[in-house]
Amino acid sequence: MSEHIDQLRATLEELQDELHAIESLDPQTRELLEGAKVEVELALHRDEAESLENHSVIDRLQTVGEDFNESHPALSRIVGNLIDVLGQMGI
Repeated sequence: MSEHIDQLRATLEELQDELHAIESLDPQTRELLEGAKVEVELALHRDEAESLENHSVIDRLQTVGEDFNESHPALSRIVGNLIDVLGQMGI
């Protein structure tokens, strides 16, 4: 599980970097991604990753990831990686 948490933290950091680099992202999408990132970070900080199971973090990330697959491929890849790691953790 520790490996997944490390991978999740690295992916969240990559997401943060990409969000800072992209200026053309609409405010609603940026807010959704930043909110999901904060939610996952808080759960990890409290060692309560299982608390994410009751939320629709993955659903929200999937919806957003599909919306900008062509316009922001790097961000789409990062979101996909985040979804994969959460899935591997059973969330």
